[in-house]
Amino acid sequence: MAKVLLFCVDKVGQSMAGPAIRYWEMAKALASKHDVTLLTLNKADIVPENFKLIHSEEVRISTLIEQSDVLIAQTFTPLLAWNAKRAGTRLILDAYDPMPLENLEIFRHKPISERNAKHTHICNQFTFDFKVADAIICANQRQRDLWMGLLLSLGKISPELYDTTPSLDNILGVVPFGLSATPPIKTGPGLRERFGIPPTAKVLLWGGGIWNWFDPLTLLHAMAHINKTRQDIHLVFMGIKHPNEAIPEMEMCRETIALAKKLDLLDKTVHINFGWVPYADRQNFLLDADIGVSTHFDNLETQYSFRTRMLDYLWAGLPIIATQGDCFGDLVASQNLGIAVTYKDSLKLASAITTLCDQPHLMLEMRRNLSALRPQFEWSQVTAPLDSIIQQLAKQRPEPSWKLASQFASQIWKTYGPKRLAQYALKRLKRIAFSNS
Repeated sequence: MAKVLLFCVDKVGQSMAGPAIRYWEMAKALASKHDVTLLTLNKADIVPENFKLIHSEEVRISTLIEQSDVLIAQTFTPLLAWNAKRAGTRLILDAYDPMPLENLEIFRHKPISERNAKHTHICNQFTFDFKVADAIICANQRQRDLWMGLLLSLGKISPELYDTTPSLDNILGVVPFGLSATPPIKTGPGLRERFGIPPTAKVLLWGGGIWNWFDPLTLLHAMAHINKTRQDIHLVFMGIKHPNEAIPEMEMCRETIALAKKLDLLDKTVHINFGWVPYADRQNFLLDADIGVSTHFDNLETQYSFRTRMLDYLWAGLPIIATQGDCFGDLVASQNLGIAVTYKDSLKLASAITTLCDQPHLMLEMRRNLSALRPQFEWSQVTAPLDSIIQQLAKQRPEPSWKLASQFASQIWKTYGPKRLAQYALKRLKRIAFSNS
């Protein structure tokens, strides 16, 4: 049994988005074999059953790191990494979200000078994270190939390492998003009651936020095509207000609302939940739907993404209509879980929607395929590679070494430079002064 510390930078609570859900569920799964603590930046309004949940203001983080065998996080600040190296705590980087590619889309509407500055910053941070990590986990094989190339370019794949583990499975493991082993059960009113949708209507569910790398606009045009001849097919956006107040509304969200109004679909056959469905209640929306839908663009983010909302569709047994190009689009097509469509083709998308809605025997076959695939994505299964990595690193935990820490300090200096380190130190001092005032 190892002492495992997970550090989640997203908001953990009754309402959670993908990153927080991932860390909450990984903590639950790992706690069956390890002593697990989940460290959060916010005071959570939720109570765990089998692991410790600690707010960052309630504890000295350096002490928590010293008491842990491994630390898992999506990114490492210089101070956090310094404390880990000094204490001999092993670092596992969770690179399931290809943030440099994602940020190309997030800041696409900003001036090019600002975009270049943000891109340089995130790439430098990502490179630093990979340099200091003792192991990395990612969401799919495409990402593993991408990160393997980065490790190679950083000189972290050596003959000595290769001789020890030729597959590098204990250095770079695939740990996708998972789903609960307990089937969903309706516990309260769902989307049909919420939006007054008739029980005979077919419902498509957009099961997550509207981010810039998604293409809900083509989906709305498809709904407009359908609406010309029938009004028995409805589309519901499950939630657009991110539970983390620090995440601003994105351009694509505003464009979606505007287009739904322009096409005269809003509150008729297209419905938008302007809040966010609590994590423990999401099954009530899912079980009221007939089809899960996800559409996106042809870009780098798509190629290396892992759409976490797809796991909810899989959990609820919803046949999926998705754009091709990402790993789940491939899975939908190869396993007959739904229909994969081409990019930005509203007519083909409309045809896919009506085909599924009008052929119940086809929907039933897809539900059977979804049910057969579901056990492979249960959290206990997908976290098995992470458990193996943790056990290996815990055995190798070195003694605290100031020599190692000094070498690492040099690496921090080279990565961040004196200006950014001075800014970081000043920010820390101001925070300390404020907390003591």
